[in-house]
Formats: sequence, structure tokens, C-alpha cells
Amino acid sequence: MKVLLVTNQVKTYAWGFRNMIEMLTSLGHEVLWAANFSRFVGDAEEIPCKRVQIPICSNPMKLANLQALSTLKRVIKEENIDALHCSTPIGGMLGRIAAMQTGISKVIYAAHGFLFYRGAPLLNRTVYKWQEQLMAHWTDVLITITEEDLQAAKQFKLRSGKAPYLVHGAGVEIGKTICVDKKEKRKELNIPEDAFVVLSAGFLNKNKNNRVLIEAVAKLADDHVYYLICGEGAQRAALEALAAKRGVGANIRFLGYRTDLSEIMACSDLFAMPSFREGVPRVLLEAMDLGLPCIGADTRGIRELLPQQMLRHPKEVDGFADVIWKVMTHSVSWDTAAEREKAKQYGNEQVRRELLAVYQKEL
Repeated sequence: MKVLLVTNQVKTYAWGFRNMIEMLTSLGHEVLWAANFSRFVGDAEEIPCKRVQIPICSNPMKLANLQALSTLKRVIKEENIDALHCSTPIGGMLGRIAAMQTGISKVIYAAHGFLFYRGAPLLNRTVYKWQEQLMAHWTDVLITITEEDLQAAKQFKLRSGKAPYLVHGAGVEIGKTICVDKKEKRKELNIPEDAFVVLSAGFLNKNKNNRVLIEAVAKLADDHVYYLICGEGAQRAALEALAAKRGVGANIRFLGYRTDLSEIMACSDLFAMPSFREGVPRVLLEAMDLGLPCIGADTRGIRELLPQQMLRHPKEVDGFADVIWKVMTHSVSWDTAAEREKAKQYGNEQVRRELLAVYQKEL
């Protein structure tokens, strides 16, 4: 069977894409991958399938998406596509519209986090939910990655009449052993050896909500606490200005994009993920697997991974300051063994088995 995979903008051959493509090809299917590869920074030669460049934009209002839809329909016809497998919000929408307009009879959608969820803005809980309900009528197989999304998807009426599936995330490498000299690594990062180090990683955008942690560090007013932020993004300048304004600029380190994140985790004391929304956050699972205590926002994708005592409302500065203090003073317990076992449920081997079972049954 010839399967067209449709996604949004692609920067790397991440595990989420790798696991889908490799499980499909392992069953003998021919895969073509249609996406916006214009910002791809990895080695494209490691991708084991034909790639088709299409100008998909993450902003649904961009006119370029009309061109992307036209390109998708042309590829479906020219390549004699038998099934369409789409993922990501805009890739999922454009892929399913193209499949409907060209008569594709088998459509799989992997929802890596619905834009509507408990606690989401009203726009998300109305317009985006309505969009997914509509798209379900052109979907035969729906794959979710969180229990919250699975329960929401059960309310949809798929074209096939089938129930949605749950696959435990996009996959993450579990069981890594990191050998690093903590003292030397902290020296390299210009962090005092006896500091209490909080770490976050990800794009510096409004959703990642680094602002609340900067405010929390300022609230603690403890020179012993340092906050490391790995990642780049449009919010960096604003976050740097906030840190300076709150008088904690010397205790906040903007480390940019890092290839040694695991080593930085190994010399940190606490990992924090205060995002407003997540799917199943890979970096949080990596921190859990390394045995690092973790705190996060009480929102979809995070609350399924962390104990309630480690969760706070994403806008609650006092709450994050409180939980950081409790971890620092050992006033709250962290069961390293239990959290490592939980992380294993989302590891690549488990995800591959679950995807393989879906593909064997549905294709």
C-alpha cells in the first residue's frame, strides 16, 4: 500500500515521525512524506522515504495553505496514493480535506494534542473543537496520545464508526546513562557548585510560560537558586528584560539551543515544565527517566505524568515558588523509581508496539 504522511513544518527527523514511518515501512508499505522541510536542520538522508516539499504554514489563515492543499491533491493523484496518514493541527486539517476531495478511502489522523483541552481558552474549546468534530467525518482511524484526548475523541463520530486508539506519546529514548562531572559541568555553565539549579527546555514562546518561573525565582529571593533556560525563540528578549526588571538577571541563565541537554539535566536539581499546554512532552519524560525531580503546570499532557503535589496552575507564581521551595528543602517526596517506570510506558519500544498493532489492524 502507498501511504502519504502529511505534517506541518519539520525541523528534524524526530522520534514521532521516525516511529510512524519505520513502523509503516516494516509492514511493507511505501511511504511518501509531504511537509514543509524549508527549515530542516538534520541529515535528510537518514529519512527512509521520499519527501515532498509543500508550503504548509502553522498559521491557518495564511494563503500559502491554499497552495499546500492544491499540491497535496496533485501528489495524491500523481503518486496513486492508497491511504493518507496525517498529523499536527494544520497538516491534519489540510491532509483530511485533500483526502476527502480526492476520494481516499483510508485516512489516519494522529492527534498529538488537541488544541482544545480542560482549561483551554474559550476559542480553543469552541472553534477548534468544532473543527475536529467536522474533520472526524473524514477520518477512519484516530490516534490520541493522552487519556484526556482519548476521552474527548470518543465523542466524535468517525467515518468508519470505529473507536479512537491511545498510543503513549510520540516516543522517547529511555534508559540512557549520562556520565558527567557535575562540578566541572557547573563550572562550564558558570553556576556555583552549591547552587540549587532549576532547569527548563523548549522553544521560548508564550505557551512554554517561562515567565512564571522567572517570577517564582524572584519571589523566592534566594541567591542560592539558579534557573537555566535551554532553547531559543521570539520571547527571549522579553524574558531577559523581565529577569533584569525583577532583579534576578544574575541568577537566570539563557543557554540557547543545546546539544548537551542530558548533561545539563544530570547536574541540575529540578526540572520544570510550566507550559499552558503540551501533548506528551518528550523532554519531561527524559528528565523523569534520568531520575530528576520534576514540577509542572496542571494542564493536559503534564498532569498525566506528574504527581498532583508537583503540579501548579500555570499562572500561579506563588504556587511555583512554593513547590520549588518544597523540593529544595526536601519537604515534598519524589519517587524516582516510580517515575522512571512511568516514563518507560512512553518509551520508543512501547510506542512502536502500539503503532504497529494499529497499522496491522487498519492497513
